[in-house]
Amino acid sequence: MDLSDLVLLFKVQTLIEQKDFEGANEVVDDLLKQNPDNASIIFAKALCLDAMGDFEASLEMAEKARSIDVDVVPDDFYNAIVFKANNAVKQTPKKSEKSKIPSILKSGENLIERGEFNKAKFFFDRALGIQDDNMEALVCQAYCFDSLGKKTHAHELVDDIDRFEIDPKFLRYYDELMGIDADDACYDHISLKEVTDLCDDGFGYLKDYKIKDAKACFNKALKLDDKDVNPVVGNAYCLYHLGYYVLAFKECKKAINMDIESIDRDFYRKVKSKASEVK
Repeated sequence: MDLSDLVLLFKVQTLIEQKDFEGANEVVDDLLKQNPDNASIIFAKALCLDAMGDFEASLEMAEKARSIDVDVVPDDFYNAIVFKANNAVKQTPKKSEKSKIPSILKSGENLIERGEFNKAKFFFDRALGIQDDNMEALVCQAYCFDSLGKKTHAHELVDDIDRFEIDPKFLRYYDELMGIDADDACYDHISLKEVTDLCDDGFGYLKDYKIKDAKACFNKALKLDDKDVNPVVGNAYCLYHLGYYVLAFKECKKAINMDIESIDRDFYRKVKSKASEVK
């Protein structure tokens, strides 16, 4: 491992101590792509899985780490995870329920098209029962309330939702609720070659988790052209990986104001969630 990987591994340990197990797990997964046979990183994955309640997978990682370096995994942890894995209650994973959401939403949409808003709301209620923060279901539910005359309640439901968080297929419901022009974000800026080259280098460094090198490239690019969205996006990723979630969220918002399609929606939701936890 190089120095940047060691820094990230230390960050994993810090996130675990802060009980941000999902955040730690994301960093570990990325580290494993670069260092698939590193016993310390594999053990960190075992720690994350244990904390998240996936004891069988944690045991698998612990055994893999021990096969590479037996001293990496403490005996106390290994014995405990063996016991947990052998005595874990089998549960149906929630992911199987989440896989039903797209078809549930589609059924609700069909009923909206037919003007049957009460029946449609039932499907969106069902989707929210599976995943209570599903933005598309929330927006459609609000649209139904609005269509049924409960306009105040409808707007309360979508008050904290950003337009950018919504899958483009469902934006028409949100836009109609909020009275937004669908063509409100047009981006026609042409990047300078020097800026493009610096950003290409920066995103390359990001893939290798050389965060400081990546950020240096994006900062240089911004000095050349502060109207280019690409280095702003790059800065958002750098700040996120460095743990500056509030600043990362501000960069995401800045990028969206420049070009609404510039930020990956899943990344945006992840950053917004982390920033909210800090606040």
